Amino acid sequence: MNKFRRKCGGQVTAELMFILPVFMLMIFFVLEYGNIAYHTIIANHASYEFARIGSLVGVKKPSGRPDRTVITQKINQAKQKVFGSKAGGIVVNVKVETTGTDPMYKKHRHEDLVVTVTYPVNLLFPGTSYVLASEPRKEGIRKIQATARMPIEKAYLSSDTK
Repeated sequence: MNKFRRKCGGQVTAELMFILPVFMLMIFFVLEYGNIAYHTIIANHASYEFARIGSLVGVKKPSGRPDRTVITQKINQAKQKVFGSKAGGIVVNVKVETTGTDPMYKKHRHEDLVVTVTYPVNLLFPGTSYVLASEPRKEGIRKIQATARMPIEKAYLSSDTK
C-alpha cells in the first residue's frame, strides 16, 4: 500500500497544472466583465450629463436655432472638468435633430440634442483582450459607446403666435 501512494504523489500537482490556468482565466473574465460594466455606467452617465448641459446652453434667444459650436464648447469644458487628463481619449459627438414644429407657434421647432460618447476602457487582466478588446486587439482596449437624447430647452416669446 505504501508503494502505491508514492507513485501517485505527483498526480495532484499534474491535475492542478491542467486546471489552474483554465480556472484563473475564468476568474479574469468575471473580473474584467465587472470592470467593463463599471466603465459602461460611467459612459452612460457622462453622455446623459453632456446632453443635459448641451440642451440647456444651446439656444441664446427665445425660439431660436441651437448653436452647435456653443454646445460643443460647453460639453468639451465639462468633459475636461470631469475626466481631467483622460479627456483626450474620450470622443464626444454632438448632433441636433428636428423632431417637429409646435402647432400653436409655427416659428417654434422642437429639437433634440443627441450626444454619443465613445469611452475607451483599458482591459486589466491577461488573456481577456483576445476576446473582449475592440480592434486592434493588441492594444487591449475596449471602446464603449453610450448615446443620450435630450430635448433642447427653448423659451417662447409672447409674439410667437400663429
